[in-house]
Amino acid sequence: MKLKRQDFAIDISLAKRLLRLGMPVMFQDAIISIGGMVLQSVINGFGVLFVAGFTATNKLYGILETAAISYGYAISTFVAQNKGAGKDILSLFISAEEVQAQQVLQVAHHYLMIMSTFLIILYDLHTYRSALQGMGDTVIPMVSGMVEFGMRVSAAIFLPRFIGQEGIFYAEILAWSGACVLLVTVYYKRIAFFKT
Repeated sequence: MKLKRQDFAIDISLAKRLLRLGMPVMFQDAIISIGGMVLQSVINGFGVLFVAGFTATNKLYGILETAAISYGYAISTFVAQNKGAGKDILSLFISAEEVQAQQVLQVAHHYLMIMSTFLIILYDLHTYRSALQGMGDTVIPMVSGMVEFGMRVSAAIFLPRFIGQEGIFYAEILAWSGACVLLVTVYYKRIAFFKT
């Protein structure tokens, strides 16, 4: 690679665009960091033992957050590429004529917004199910699968009668929620038992 003088020329329009994109990110990071410092100053007032316990959890949280950050970067790149190409990520899974594709995408976008709003429940479900399995309990996780089935089927049959097609969108969320309630309840009962 050979650098030439013109390679160092400043592209004013590109620099403005990069600043317009970069400044909000810089501000976001600064605000988050300041929030962290304020939180830490409050935590310091609770004593050494509290700080040690909080710090231990934060170290684990940092490891867990790495997966979320990596996922975020991957999504950012993927969305930027699709925006540049004028494509919608959902269109990868749809094969239809233009008019039909737009109608299908409207349904898909609406469902995706609902699902993504409640995705934390699904993550909790998998976390607690795996934790119980790690404790050697495979029965309650199996029962949670039956609860998921019951909630999903019930919601699919009954919700559309009351709120139309929208009800189908909530069948998964209710299935996750029912299973998650069972798993969380049993998990914390087991933890309380181990502490005594």
